[in-house]
Amino acid sequence: MNQELLEQVQVASQHQPAWLQQKRQLATLRSTDLPIDHWQEPMVDCWQKRPNLTKTNEQVTTSPAGYVDLPIFIAAEQYPELLQENLMEKAIDWQANQINALHLALLNGGRFIYVPDGAVVKQPIELAYSGTECNYHNLVIVGANAQVTIVEQVHAQNDQPSYVGTELLLGNSAKVDYYQSNTFTADHNWESVRAYQAGDSLLNMYVALFDRHHLVGDFHSNLDGDGSNANFKMVGIATHDQLQEINTRIDNHGLHTDGEILQNGGVKDQAVLNFHAVGKIYQGAHQSASNQESRLLTLTAESHGEADPVLLIEDNDVNAGHAASIGQVNPDQLYYLQSRGLTLMEAEILLTKGFLLPVIEKFPDQHLRERTINELLERLGVQ
Repeated sequence: MNQELLEQVQVASQHQPAWLQQKRQLATLRSTDLPIDHWQEPMVDCWQKRPNLTKTNEQVTTSPAGYVDLPIFIAAEQYPELLQENLMEKAIDWQANQINALHLALLNGGRFIYVPDGAVVKQPIELAYSGTECNYHNLVIVGANAQVTIVEQVHAQNDQPSYVGTELLLGNSAKVDYYQSNTFTADHNWESVRAYQAGDSLLNMYVALFDRHHLVGDFHSNLDGDGSNANFKMVGIATHDQLQEINTRIDNHGLHTDGEILQNGGVKDQAVLNFHAVGKIYQGAHQSASNQESRLLTLTAESHGEADPVLLIEDNDVNAGHAASIGQVNPDQLYYLQSRGLTLMEAEILLTKGFLLPVIEKFPDQHLRERTINELLERLGVQ
């Protein structure tokens, strides 16, 4: 255990509620006893040597009608019961591994969103932030029968590895549409979006992985309540020497639950883009469904990728299936487009856009769909 790090965490959290001080210090103490993998090691090593404990300077804005939207440290004072019970407990587990424990210990800031039972929030809630802090965390709690759209755009501007975490906790019959497009400036980064879903809840997750740096993505939903439903739709691009390791998982625990994963990606130059998708139906989750589809388009001979679908089925009365493909650009298509006056780069951009658009077109909100297309074009260098 790093005694110096513990003392720094104690100083950084001294004006926070006692329960949060204790939790962050405990996370520091226990971190070295928790498992770690080779993806986490360089980030954890950097944080231990140069911890960034600067607190975000987010201000409280005008209180919105019908829901709570607060910086997470202020929410810890005003809503201690909700945060103490739920912060990195039910979705992102701080005790799961070293990187999660240190993310809590070194927490710089984030947002707390609470939508009460029955509330219908018509305008999207924007989780937008740009700053130099390394560990930013959002906690979103949506009550029973409530409906909301969450749009997350965090830009982590630090040369140290950054971890952006978001927890989505859905009550009975809650409905959440969640859109995310985060960007980073550090060479190695981590983002985790994890959900806990009660009975008959619905989570639609739409993610654009357009960052230009090495990234490990962790996207997971626990369908705990009977009749709960999660749909993940994701698109990604990797270029130059970039590595993107994207892990998606939906666990079906309840009866009549449904988990669907759809992800398309394009990879070129010497980049690597891996899609690892897992759907697990637990014993007793009768009449549940788990389906996934992962497709990769490689644009150069040096680019690589994996589409690795896994189904873990412990019950018989279920519907489960998967599809995966990795394909190179058809040379005939490139030749045809170049014969019509396009450069090789323009032809590759057009084919990549055509490969990713079928997923983006499934994003239901027109404004957010158009914004994602514009982000795609910018990532491809078109605008």
